[in-house]
Amino acid sequence: MSIDFSTPCGTLHLFAFADTHGAHRSLQIPPDTDIVVFAGDACNDGDEVQLRDFFEWFAGQPGQYKLFVPGNHDLPFELMPTEAKKRLPNGIAYIDKGEVLLDGIRFYVLPARPWLHEPALIPPNTDVLVTHGAPKGILDEGKWGCPLLKKAVVKAGPMIHLFGHLHEQGGQTVRVGDTDFYNVSCAK
Repeated sequence: MSIDFSTPCGTLHLFAFADTHGAHRSLQIPPDTDIVVFAGDACNDGDEVQLRDFFEWFAGQPGQYKLFVPGNHDLPFELMPTEAKKRLPNGIAYIDKGEVLLDGIRFYVLPARPWLHEPALIPPNTDVLVTHGAPKGILDEGKWGCPLLKKAVVKAGPMIHLFGHLHEQGGQTVRVGDTDFYNVSCAK
């Protein structure tokens, strides 16, 4: 999903997606993309071949910055995180939890794969929040989102929240309060 992001220096083009489950090669990322964000589930059930192929493909995509956030199917990042991180090609930033500043945009990542297991704090100056799972009641089929995540998002009020996991509402956006929510799931 393409998203234009206005900064004091001009407009940046973000492309965000999730839930390719091994079908990443059918995806077309626009050539004018500045930042590419992947919000989880590159493979099915930790399939090493799919994951390796995803990283090879992802490294060759347009964009000065590429951000990888694991999902619940990207099992090596949960079961063997140190080993899994070693497999990342140069040029791909991996974040499980924390903040990164890319071209003046403040990204924050929470490990909601698909739910948080304890309350979380999102820095109030966050521009873009990235999680794999959805917040409760927002593009979550009305029932599958995380209540702890919703509470944290509502309190912090980031400009944008990118997530996937729930395939049926992929490609949809909604504005709640001051936040634009994007379900960037590609799977149907």
